[in-house]
Amino acid sequence: MKAVILAGGVGTRLQPVIGNDNSKLMLKYADEPLLQRTIEILRNKGINEIIIVVGHQKEKIMNYFDDGNKFGVRIEYVLQKHPKGGTADATSYAKEKITDEKFLLIYGDNIFHPNTLESLITTSKNFDGVMCGKEVEDPKTYGILEIENGMVKKIHEKPENPPSNIANTGLYVLPKEIFSSIEQTDLSPRGEYELTDSIQILINNGSKIGCVVAKEFWS
Repeated sequence: MKAVILAGGVGTRLQPVIGNDNSKLMLKYADEPLLQRTIEILRNKGINEIIIVVGHQKEKIMNYFDDGNKFGVRIEYVLQKHPKGGTADATSYAKEKITDEKFLLIYGDNIFHPNTLESLITTSKNFDGVMCGKEVEDPKTYGILEIENGMVKKIHEKPENPPSNIANTGLYVLPKEIFSSIEQTDLSPRGEYELTDSIQILINNGSKIGCVVAKEFWS
């Protein structure tokens, strides 16, 4: 299984911490870039083919990680040349690199426990795809998953009356059919092409999308 990491974001909400000449994914976490930690977790779980979608400050990322050899993985880069905005648009750039039926997708600014990734991959064998959720105290401020019989029924974005307290974490195993759903995805109210809207199209069309609720830390 290949992994796709979305790493093209500007990091507007982290200004002025990161500055305009750096990527938020190169911020240090436990003395190493955040993106390096994610890559090492993938490698240790047997995922060694990684596609990184880059954009803002791409040189910082590409110069540091190169082809991935020194980290024990194989890295390919896809440039988000004309970003329209949103996670669905960013994901669409990886389409030509995905040849398997399923792939792992990670938002690059995620901090997660290695066990969570293992649970996600194991559970994906029983579903068309899997979303990772996490119980939160303030569900009105997250994308919230409505779960029925272990599967995601509906995704609610910052709902006034949350159907659960399980937030979407931005860790997924997705079928390659997601790219067709992305093509059908409209702009969200905040003016972006949201991956959760694309996943909802999959669900509405009959795909079985399971849910893993992370027990370990996530941020």
